[in-house]
Amino acid sequence: MKQGSIQRSSRHWSLKEEARAFRAQGLSYKEILKKVKASKSSISLWCRDVPLTEEQRRQLSERWDTQKKGIQAIQKYYWGKQNTAFYLGVQMVKSIRKHDFIAGLMLYWAEGNKRIHCGLANSDERVIVFIIRWFRNYYEILPENIALHLHLHSGQNEESMKQYWSQITGVPIGNFTKSFIKPEGSGYRKNVLYHGTVKIQPRGASTYLLYRVLGGIAAYIELTVGKPINIEEWIEKPKYIG
Repeated sequence: MKQGSIQRSSRHWSLKEEARAFRAQGLSYKEILKKVKASKSSISLWCRDVPLTEEQRRQLSERWDTQKKGIQAIQKYYWGKQNTAFYLGVQMVKSIRKHDFIAGLMLYWAEGNKRIHCGLANSDERVIVFIIRWFRNYYEILPENIALHLHLHSGQNEESMKQYWSQITGVPIGNFTKSFIKPEGSGYRKNVLYHGTVKIQPRGASTYLLYRVLGGIAAYIELTVGKPINIEEWIEKPKYIG
């Protein structure tokens, strides 16, 4: 066996024995993870047959119950804020019946992000300009509070593209993130989009903007097709909340 392989094997064995020793002391996998430089899956595999006393099991269970209550309290707080934002979006549909507002909701439903953050990507400048104005008019998100990310093809001039999109959207050049340039011969489609694809993402706004938008979409669906609003179809409910 080569020297390097012997050293790795020795280190692996040392970590395993260290993890098992901590487990025998009654430490949880999470606590062992902080002390042993190994993955959680490895620690779980190494320690699964380490016997624990009844007292150690009781203490581990009590610690987990305490941690779980803390997690539940945090999740309940943020779930409440998500609900509030969602139903603010529902109320917007009931009070705003303008065609461009509804058009924006439907456009976002078709093209926008539905998880984690608010944003939309498209190559059609009319779509990008419309949605930026929509954010400004109905959610008070100004162009200077929007970030743009370009997806370009090899051969396109990045700075020229930034200037172009900045001019038509009103988004400052400083708000552009690093562009993605598709390399030649990498299997990407060949029909080059002249001005690339643009992803817009509001920033400096409420982190609950997405939930307001989703609430509006859900409310309009209820009005038009009669499907009752169920927030859990739009926002994943935290697993520790009953």
